[in-house]
Amino acid sequence: MKNKRKGLTVLISKNKTLKGIALSFLMTISAQAQFVHPGISHKKSDLDRMKYMVAAQIEPYYTSYQNMVADSKSSYSYVVRGNSSFTELGRDSGVNYGAWNSDIRAAYYNAIRWYITGDSRHADKAIEIFNAWSNLTSVTSNGTDSLSGGVGYIMVEAAEIIKNTYSGWATADVNKFKAMLVYPGYSTTTVPTGNTTFYWKSYQGDPGRHGNQGLSGWRTVMAMGIFLDNQIMYDRALRYIKGLPHRSDDLPYPSGPRTSTTLISSTEYVDTYNYTVGSSIADYGYNEVMTNYLYSNGQCQESSRDQGHVLFALGLLNSMSEMAWNQGEDLYGHQSSRLLTGLEYSLKYNVSFANSYPDQTTPWEPTGFLQGFDRTARWYSKAISPIGRGDFTANRPNWEMATAHYIGRGFKTPTEALWTQRARDKSIEISGYEKAGWTNDAIGWGGLTFRRPAGCYGDPISGFSGGLPVYAMNVLPGTIEAENYDYSPVIGEDRTYNDTTTGNAGNQYRTNDNVDIQVCNEGGYNVGWMTSGEWLTYTLYVPTTGNYDISIRYSAKNSLGNIKFYFDGVDKTGAITVPSTGNFTTWGTFTVKTGVALTKGVQSLKILVGGTSTSYNLNKFTISNSTAKPADAMGKSITIDGDEETATKEFSVFPSPVTELLNVQFPVMNDGMLSVVNASGTQVYAKKTSGNEAVIDMSKMASGIYFVKIDNGEKVVTKKIVKK
Repeated sequence: MKNKRKGLTVLISKNKTLKGIALSFLMTISAQAQFVHPGISHKKSDLDRMKYMVAAQIEPYYTSYQNMVADSKSSYSYVVRGNSSFTELGRDSGVNYGAWNSDIRAAYYNAIRWYITGDSRHADKAIEIFNAWSNLTSVTSNGTDSLSGGVGYIMVEAAEIIKNTYSGWATADVNKFKAMLVYPGYSTTTVPTGNTTFYWKSYQGDPGRHGNQGLSGWRTVMAMGIFLDNQIMYDRALRYIKGLPHRSDDLPYPSGPRTSTTLISSTEYVDTYNYTVGSSIADYGYNEVMTNYLYSNGQCQESSRDQGHVLFALGLLNSMSEMAWNQGEDLYGHQSSRLLTGLEYSLKYNVSFANSYPDQTTPWEPTGFLQGFDRTARWYSKAISPIGRGDFTANRPNWEMATAHYIGRGFKTPTEALWTQRARDKSIEISGYEKAGWTNDAIGWGGLTFRRPAGCYGDPISGFSGGLPVYAMNVLPGTIEAENYDYSPVIGEDRTYNDTTTGNAGNQYRTNDNVDIQVCNEGGYNVGWMTSGEWLTYTLYVPTTGNYDISIRYSAKNSLGNIKFYFDGVDKTGAITVPSTGNFTTWGTFTVKTGVALTKGVQSLKILVGGTSTSYNLNKFTISNSTAKPADAMGKSITIDGDEETATKEFSVFPSPVTELLNVQFPVMNDGMLSVVNASGTQVYAKKTSGNEAVIDMSKMASGIYFVKIDNGEKVVTKKIVKK
């Protein structure tokens, strides 16, 4: 993806139609690069997670989805407001702007609903919208070009999903839509004159304004680069945000510097100046560069302006970081996670204003505010502005995505991303799960689209194609190749796997990781050199709560090793000795355990190696439906692999109804798991057990039905209680 190519020009003469050039445009652009598709904000595995969590009715996915469904724009009966006669879109003038903002939401919602439901009428509705706008030849602006071009982003998100998951979008229509995005044609050498659309309004960011305005355009450029398979276009956005010079085979970025001259106005927070434009420094880098927008202490370039624009820009940077992550680039971690530093600074300022916490009982006021000019030389920041302080909830639905990366992918602890997670949680408390937000700022709905199950730090794959991961959910019952543990664009050590040695000893398949993989003599690959304490993780979908059997395909030189399977963080098998097959080239199938109780939903699986190191190699494992009685985990007291009546007598909970403290008594266990789930299936309490009793504080839990479950690895018993 780093290959250099000569500049290309695909300009459309004014006397030619979009239809006439669509095919040549596609052929030229598609040769530029290879990307993960879908791969803007949602990979296929992300879409799978949404689909399966909704099917399992797991929160917050299910309610978030129902909230989206309640929006009439998500219906396949939605009346498209765009029209093939439209040739102009104006953010500032308002020409067709209301219709655009409605249709982009409808296209995205229907794209999501198509994937979740499989109802092609939703996909067809999205295509109807794309086709209605494919004759645009002019995106107009009254000066804020990058903001005007930036409004294309959500439409491109929707198009990326449909193009890569549905076969019903005609090739000619796809090409026409692609050509519309860069009208009058894409070029790396020549800037067109006259009417232009989204790319040409956005391709330079905005060197004369606040950072959020340029970032809006850069987000659209990055998304279009992915959708169009255009590496140069994608790199143009990515390199600018990172403060790098332009590619030698592309147009230059704006030069500088600009110099402040006379004072225009002054407030308590910021002074505004006239300026002159210089050109002595090529690719100067203005306010949209991440480290120019987010200072080393977390302060933002617009902190002295107001909080609303700061939160908008943070969302833009977050969105671009997610796109880059899906394409294998860690923009989230750029400059020591500068984005998180900015999030924590501004969200602490805003969230502490709306709520008190034991560690922050009063609204936080920053000390050591950095004063000075921004990169445009127009604004001199003096103090943080309280304008819009505390409005971080419904209008800026950005905090699910940020929390899902830094905490959900295991890079930071809840303490390290404290105010980011608090912003998410407080937003839910105030406004409910994320919805759409304001106009075309953010795609929203993060409780459905970005929330990650506990322990799912990577993403499930079925293998690799052309060097790129093939993202796909592991669905039970099924067989999973051991070498296809969850993928992470950066080294997954201590997140998606743990390996006690550096490097891949077999130097096969996934050579950037430390997991030791070798060619398997019965075909494919196997994981070898398996050392006690090492582990691998896999994200999988359990479609039905019930009993499952686990078996492995393996080879072992002795019977001194053991294996454990953890589902959703709970040891479900205990340490099971892996019997010898005689040597490492003789393969056998071994049933690890039968009748393992699993709860429906997408969840993590961890395989832990124990016993004597390098005792066995692992090729694959199979999790199949058990012939034992299914476990109906909800609705009544049940036991698995045991007598129900005896188990019920051994396991008691009281009082019920309960208002504060719930007493739980059970057989003596030293490594069991006690948990509580609500009626929606969301786990609200979990703790390892020791002894034979426990007390659960339920005083802060909402009233309703709950299920208390005890799991000792051999049997699971569930009791229903009522919380007043």
